[in-house]
Amino acid sequence: MSESKPQLTDRVPVGTVIAAGFALIAMVLGMAAPHDGSAWRMPQVLEQRIGAALTANGNPGLDIEMDGQRAILHGIVESEDDIAIVQQAALTAAGPGGAWEGGVIAVDVSNVSVGEIESPYAWSVRRNGARVILSGAVPSENVRGELIAAARGAFANADPVDEMRVAGGAPSFAFGELARQAVRSVARLASGEARIVDTQVAVIGDGDAEGVAAVRAAFVSPPPPFRARLAVTVDGLDVEHPELQGLNLASGDAETCERAFDRLMERNVVNFRAGSAAIDPSSRRTLDALASVALRCDRFSIEVAGHTDNQGEREPNMQLSRQRADAVASYLTAQGVSRSRLTARGYGPDNPRASNATPAGQAINRRIEFYVTS
Repeated sequence: MSESKPQLTDRVPVGTVIAAGFALIAMVLGMAAPHDGSAWRMPQVLEQRIGAALTANGNPGLDIEMDGQRAILHGIVESEDDIAIVQQAALTAAGPGGAWEGGVIAVDVSNVSVGEIESPYAWSVRRNGARVILSGAVPSENVRGELIAAARGAFANADPVDEMRVAGGAPSFAFGELARQAVRSVARLASGEARIVDTQVAVIGDGDAEGVAAVRAAFVSPPPPFRARLAVTVDGLDVEHPELQGLNLASGDAETCERAFDRLMERNVVNFRAGSAAIDPSSRRTLDALASVALRCDRFSIEVAGHTDNQGEREPNMQLSRQRADAVASYLTAQGVSRSRLTARGYGPDNPRASNATPAGQAINRRIEFYVTS
């Protein structure tokens, strides 16, 4: 009696096996292709999404470190409750998690603590001869170390002076990246400084044409929410403001700086809405030029002085002139000028430059001036 051979009753068609194999290959290739869910870009994409989630939860300045799909948060928050909040926000920032879903699989908050929150949030790097000084607030010890390393790498034969402190309140998780860019940019200049005050970046200095071009390229599109203001000269020349040629604002005295303000105001006026301290949008170009001078001269004390004509009551005019001076000072501060070096004062109708007997004279007397003292 012969043995019967086993029969394959559920045979899978060869074509189905081949199709499944191609599908698996396509899936693997898809994970490696350059899109938001691909494996090679996943940590960068997750970092962006975590940053957006932390911003939405009121903690935008925590430093985010990615280890694959695992997030490590560094920094300072206001309360113990915030630690749990940021952990949950990061964990759910990109979906349910898991290797195939592409989300965050774990969040380490052991480097998040409760501490001081600073406002305004200010940091700077400045080059003073052979000395490089980093000062101000940084979001974590992790960022602090990265900035010191960046300075050592960017400045040849320099041992950076560390005057930084860790504090909460940074405006974005991209703070560290931007500050490193600022360090590298100052290194491209012969002299200069870069500041980050809240969301405003200011770079002040002088260099050759190649170095200045590199700095401009670096800050043509800073990461949101940051914006940049550059006050840089090429071999001492301000190519954007020809009326300032011949004035050395990098090393000049207070009189030189005041002369620069005067030159800008000879042919320009800061316009306000009638009877108001609201700056007219038509004055934006003039204010930006004034900010460029103020940035390079705020090692001195700068007074913004408001003046009016003699129409109307004296006291309302005094108040209006002060409010207008305040508005200009606030604009300059928003461009990165040190607020501690600015004062605003209203003189009302007390110091006319022309006769108030004619409309033309009255228009001349309604003005903003700048006084610079050492």
